[in-house]
Formats: sequence, structure tokens, C-alpha cells
Amino acid sequence: MKKLLISFIIAFTLQFTAVEQGKSQSTNNGRQQLAEKIDTTNLDLKKFAGQITAGASSNFEKARVLLDWLSNRLEWKATDYQKRTVNEILARQGGNCFELAKVYMAMINELNIPYRPVAEINFHRYSENRQHTAEEKVKQSGNSMSVFGLQHNDHRWVEIYNDQSKEWEPVDPSTNLIGTVQWLKARAGFGERVTIDTNFTNDMIVPFAIFVVSTDKKSTMTENRTLHYLVEDFDKLYNNRLSTLPSWKTWVEKLNEINEPCRNAFEGKTNLHQYSKRIDEIGKTYLQLKQEYLTKYKN
Repeated sequence: MKKLLISFIIAFTLQFTAVEQGKSQSTNNGRQQLAEKIDTTNLDLKKFAGQITAGASSNFEKARVLLDWLSNRLEWKATDYQKRTVNEILARQGGNCFELAKVYMAMINELNIPYRPVAEINFHRYSENRQHTAEEKVKQSGNSMSVFGLQHNDHRWVEIYNDQSKEWEPVDPSTNLIGTVQWLKARAGFGERVTIDTNFTNDMIVPFAIFVVSTDKKSTMTENRTLHYLVEDFDKLYNNRLSTLPSWKTWVEKLNEINEPCRNAFEGKTNLHQYSKRIDEIGKTYLQLKQEYLTKYKN
């Protein structure tokens, strides 16, 4: 069993060793390109959002239609640490995850759909180059830059209030994912991950810290959503079978251990690079949990 687990981990890790340079070329493989750039000179964002969602009835359906439009027409672009307005992002026809979420929230706001920004840290494909960049950014700008590193990366998305289910549900403009089940299958699931860009989502192996972010200038983490998504809903996705597996207890413990350091890193109080061992343990626990599930229920 131990040899089988080691082989599984090695094989899984090798799956995520594509070179960094190839990422930007492969991240837009499912996206359509606009024939013409959006004229943002006198753009009425409320009217624009209304035109896109015309015909959609419920708030959730409007959110889905708007997401599909945005995800298919705005490119994911690598972070360049520039601050841009919504109009500038639209004119540029793309941006990083934070910028795509920013545009989505602005348009959702015009449709009067309740929303809230979300910050995530995920166990990510191993990258010494990312670690080096993160270390330099920490020196320049402080501990908040430690939310990405050797085996982890930060990601931004949105929650909207589904007036039908009466629940806050995930929406990710970078991956065209909406709804808890769709999001979980693509971001934490053990099967095929269906998104607008599987290379992008496969690099983000599994989230391990999820927070609602305040909309004030301090950007504090106001609510911890980690256990909601990665324990409660994750177990439900697999018909409550995960909680019967040997590694489940460890999985929950590891999430609880890392969440306060992650919160503090987002808020600039802690250097998350000091917790690299814990992050590595989270990744190994997830892979072991996956192996246990597939061995027990898929063979």
C-alpha cells in the first residue's frame, strides 16, 4: 500500500510539471475572441449588463449568463501588478483573476444581485520560479505577497446570493464556474475537471483556504468559508463517503491548522512561506484521500 501511494503521488505530481512559459499560451484555449474591442469611452455599465442578460429571469440565471459572456470574451492575463479600472480591464479585453472578478462584480452590482468577493489559497503545481518571485515581492511589499509560493498560489473569485436556494454560491470568472456542485467538481473533485480551461484549473490542485473579503480599503477577511466548501460540501458531493475514509480526519485537521496563518497572510500579518511544510502535508493528504476514495469506490 505504501509503495502504491508513493507511485500515485509521483504520477500525480508529474501531471503538474508543465513549464511556466507555456501556461499563458494555454490558458485561453476555450475562450472566444471579440471581433471588436469594447468601446468604453461612454460605456453605460448598467445598460451594458442589462443587454447581456436580457431574457434571463432569475438572479441566478442572470449571473450565469453574465459569467458565460465574460469568461468567453475576456482573456486571462498574467499578473503584472498594475491597478486598472473596470473600463480599463474591459478595454484591455482581459486581466488576472482579481481583475476579471472586479469586472464581474461591477456588472453584477448594476443588476442589483447581492455578491461578495472571495480570496482563496490553493495547493498548486510546484514552481521554484514562483517561489523566487514571491520572496522578492515579500521584500518589496510585505507579507501579503506570501499568499503565493513554491506549492501554493492565491486566486480570486466571487460569491453571489442565489435567491432560489437561499445560499451564497461560488462564481469564478476565470474558469466559467458557477454553483457549488460545478465548482467543487472542477476545483476539488477526483474525476475529470470540466472548465473553460482545464490546464489552468488542473494547476490549482485543490484549495485549502477560502475567505470572504471585506469591501473596505483594508480588505480584511470577514468570513472563513473553508470548512463549508472543503469539508461539508465536499463530503456531500461524494454522498458523505469521504468522511468514512482513513485520511478524512487528517484532511479536516490540516485545513484547520493552516487557516489562521492564511488569514494572517492575506492581511499582511504573517509570512506564509514559513508554513511550507504544512502546505506540503495538505497536498499529500489530499492525494491520499483521493487514492483511498478511488481504491474503495471506483475499482
